[in-house]
Amino acid sequence: MSGRQNCDDGSIVTFCVDEDSVKDLRQNLMQIAEQCENLCDMDVPSVVIIEDLHLVSSLGELFNGFISIKNQRCPYIVGTMNQSTCRTANLNIHHNFRWILFSNNSEPLKGFLSRYLRRKIIEHEMYVGVCDSALTNVIEWIPKVWRHVNAFLEKHSSVDLTVGPLRFLDCPMKVRKSQEWFTDLWNSHLAPYILDAVKEGLQVYGRRAAWEDPLEWIKETYPWPTIAAEEDPEIHALHPIRQEDVGFENIQVNARAPQLLSDARALTETDPLSNLVMCVQEVAGYTNRDTLDSRHVGFPATQQ
Repeated sequence: MSGRQNCDDGSIVTFCVDEDSVKDLRQNLMQIAEQCENLCDMDVPSVVIIEDLHLVSSLGELFNGFISIKNQRCPYIVGTMNQSTCRTANLNIHHNFRWILFSNNSEPLKGFLSRYLRRKIIEHEMYVGVCDSALTNVIEWIPKVWRHVNAFLEKHSSVDLTVGPLRFLDCPMKVRKSQEWFTDLWNSHLAPYILDAVKEGLQVYGRRAAWEDPLEWIKETYPWPTIAAEEDPEIHALHPIRQEDVGFENIQVNARAPQLLSDARALTETDPLSNLVMCVQEVAGYTNRDTLDSRHVGFPATQQ
């Protein structure tokens, strides 16, 4: 869906969902379910991959056509979604779904961005036949920005609302273009998301750490060498994350903050499944988080 339906000898079908294609996806799955029920194995794929399931409002209804089918030749269904919510419990019970969580704080996701960008720059250098040390500095810096942003979100919001690496994968392999790309990424995507996530986190958890604008670290470590940082118009174009923009001073201090942060980080590092438990607990108590997640589906968080 979203213009994409891949078939490999009829055995694997891939759908990429967007907000306008949910109806078409439901019809396609109903057709596959009917083929299974009629024992029409010739046209039934072995695997159905559905990307971005978080865009489907009723996951249970989407797969209801498969409930009564007894044919063992039904396809395996593999789905991806940005953030686990309480509505996935219905799939566990009625459709035998099993969820695998990928936390930004643990492998394989933790080091993915660094590995991806290193491979990307190596391929670029092999193609052009030139090693660019300035570009290498940028590529090594981008994963540090990702970790820095997520550390800030953990302090003032939730591990569940940390951003995934997706937006950072498009870094251009030219120094000047990469600088322009980062300015747009920060101003158009990262800064607005951080503001919303922190506002939500402050309402839910209160103040748990001292305030420090994440942009300050970015300015201190800014890797682009074309102009002195203090004179570079690109760095001055980056939007700050000010405490007055999120109402930080008006939020009560959470006295248990250090212990809560420590416990949350330890749980996600040692047992990824605990992240699901934390997520369900938070969704049950603070249903308005679903609104925040749905506004920023471009940032995969804990589940892919």
